[in-house]
Amino acid sequence: MKIGVFLSRMQPLHIGHLGMIDKALSENDRVIILIGSANRENEIRNPLNIKLRKEILENALKEKYEKSLNEKITIKELPDWTSEEDLKSNEEWGKYLYYNIVSVTIEKSFTIYFSDDKAIIEDWFQDKEIRKRIEIKTFERTELFENVSSTKIREAFLNNNKEYIEKSVPKAVLEKFEEIKEIIDKTYKAKRRESL
Repeated sequence: MKIGVFLSRMQPLHIGHLGMIDKALSENDRVIILIGSANRENEIRNPLNIKLRKEILENALKEKYEKSLNEKITIKELPDWTSEEDLKSNEEWGKYLYYNIVSVTIEKSFTIYFSDDKAIIEDWFQDKEIRKRIEIKTFERTELFENVSSTKIREAFLNNNKEYIEKSVPKAVLEKFEEIKEIIDKTYKAKRRESL
């Protein structure tokens, strides 16, 4: 069985994430979607809580894939255990990620899909035994989704740029527009006050 894995924080979910999931679904028998930073919320990079992110993802997948959701896709929450600034622990993070994936797949080999600098993900999997079991497929953001990013979308929420948001996110995010905007506005205001 071919297994594909896609890891993202989905802060919020956007068309690029769905493009990566499409790619993984077209090339694998089963796809594991890991929602990262599951234990993070009310932060500039992670304003949305895991419950909301998971609900949005599930709604977007139901709308797009209908029955295949249960048969082919598994969603798992993945909490962080270090800060993103802790670069010394990259190899440990890679082991943590690998064993979390294996606990879901019960398979030691899989393909992981990544839409950022290939050097980042290769640094996670320095362990030679683990690395030989993983195929890494990386894509430039522009290849799949016109360089859209969650950071730009959060900024669009802050600036009330509905045009950018509407072209960048699925309907499941638009349905939660007011809730997401309120969370992002509140989070950014609180962080600005802290920095004064």
